[in-house]
Amino acid sequence: MTQIRKVPVRQGLAWFVQAINVGRRSPRAIFGAALLFICTLYGVGLILVVPVAMLARSGQPDLGQIIPAIAAVFVGMVFLLPILLGGMMHVVREAEAGRPVRARDLFAPIRQKKAGALALMGLIQIVLAIVGGALVGVLAGSDYWTNYMAAVRGAMSGSVPVMPQPDHPGLLMAAQLLFNYFSYAIMLFSVPLILFAGANLSAAVKDSLRASISNVGANALAALLFILSVALSALVMLLVSAMLSLIGGLFGAVLVLMVYIAYGAAVLVVLVAGSYYAWRDTFGDETAVAVPPSLDSIEV
Repeated sequence: MTQIRKVPVRQGLAWFVQAINVGRRSPRAIFGAALLFICTLYGVGLILVVPVAMLARSGQPDLGQIIPAIAAVFVGMVFLLPILLGGMMHVVREAEAGRPVRARDLFAPIRQKKAGALALMGLIQIVLAIVGGALVGVLAGSDYWTNYMAAVRGAMSGSVPVMPQPDHPGLLMAAQLLFNYFSYAIMLFSVPLILFAGANLSAAVKDSLRASISNVGANALAALLFILSVALSALVMLLVSAMLSLIGGLFGAVLVLMVYIAYGAAVLVVLVAGSYYAWRDTFGDETAVAVPPSLDSIEV
């Protein structure tokens, strides 16, 4: 059984600060990989969504045709996402260790023949999605999903949708918070366990669950800091984009788009780097050079 290190709650702050500062090591490789991550994910997504767009443009689309097409897009993306997350963690890990790394090393899992093992995480995500949907059905009411699909069908026909209200909103929110915590922990811990530690899917998921319980304080603190920072920075981004939109025309629209892409890349870097640091301190990483965390400063 894999040994899981118990870390203090304050380590969550250390992971967050280290994740913000990670860009000072090989910034071209790290942020270049993040941009490549976004371009790859959205590029593949656009290719997969073409059948959905064609169905939507064919007059009155049949919901029985649209749903399978959307499901196919979802399945394709959930199998691709763990591979890209693994590649991004590889770039962060190499930069952290002071080894040469490039943006295109995002695709290192493919070269290392680990892409198939990482893609299997998509199966776990599909199972979690089904469980999450069932959980919503139980807590929101037996007719919640029926009314929800009716609202979607109405929106597709051009009417104003009226979204259903769950029976127990407070309980549903608490259950979803808990469910999402374990779901994200499984993904973000299992990816490096498979890629760096050579664990199989079953062992990676079990160890991820154990780690999420053993260090719930540090993990929750890091997650809270990340969510708060994203919320605050998103407000700043709205103000910046509003100012840039005053320029008007194509140039202003391009500037706004570039700012949002850069912001998305920065958020992705912090998320992945923080997840890597949490995995490294929880499970150990003998090939990485550990950098003592500094809690008194954040480099920009």
